[in-house]
Amino acid sequence: MKTRRPFRFKQFEVAQSPGCMPVTTDACIFGAMADIGNAKSVLDIGTGTGLLSLMLAQRFADAIFTAIDIDAESVKQATENFKNSPWQQRLHAETADLRTWEPGAQFDAIVCNPPFFDRQLPSESDNKRRARHTVTLDYKTLSYKVKYLLKQDGICILLIPILHLHYLHELAQLNALYIKHTIHIKSFVDATPHVVILYLSKTHAAGFTSDFIIYEKPGVYSAEMKALMQDFYLAGFIRLCDVR
Repeated sequence: MKTRRPFRFKQFEVAQSPGCMPVTTDACIFGAMADIGNAKSVLDIGTGTGLLSLMLAQRFADAIFTAIDIDAESVKQATENFKNSPWQQRLHAETADLRTWEPGAQFDAIVCNPPFFDRQLPSESDNKRRARHTVTLDYKTLSYKVKYLLKQDGICILLIPILHLHYLHELAQLNALYIKHTIHIKSFVDATPHVVILYLSKTHAAGFTSDFIIYEKPGVYSAEMKALMQDFYLAGFIRLCDVR
């Protein structure tokens, strides 16, 4: 299996073992954009290499993170990345199956870049199939668990493919969750969104929608993308090789 080089950010780096899903542009946008507010306890579901927890730990100095993943190799990699970061005291990774996991407490915030593809042709790799497809964690189960693991005044933030947005709306209603904000992520201003960031809460609120544009033109980041990633990307960084 091909070895991947560590992905270096300004304040930390993410080692990527072959069995883990690699760092992607969309995941970086999610980590730089997700707003957990004043949350003290944060659950990162399906942490993979720990990228999302690391980016949020850099941004939110008072938050403590519990990062879980069903894949032991991913948890081992996330643990290594946490220990090598400036925020190791606030980051903990453990191997857990969300379907049966009982932490004994609710969380102020839940973040998740969940298995993307539902009922589509799965990857040949067992690890990639778990990470990219809803084999061990489907959206129905995810929504149900969020309902019970999220505090009444908490916030849940998800990154999902645009093709599953309507389904997530239905599941949110079934679990008494309200969509407060939907952010459409688009490669170019005239492109169709490929993923969305959803903010869910237990408190009723009038939802609103906004757009985020990644590229001004091929190979050139938009002004909003440059501003978003200025605290993370190294100087001279052009673009990531995305995996979708």
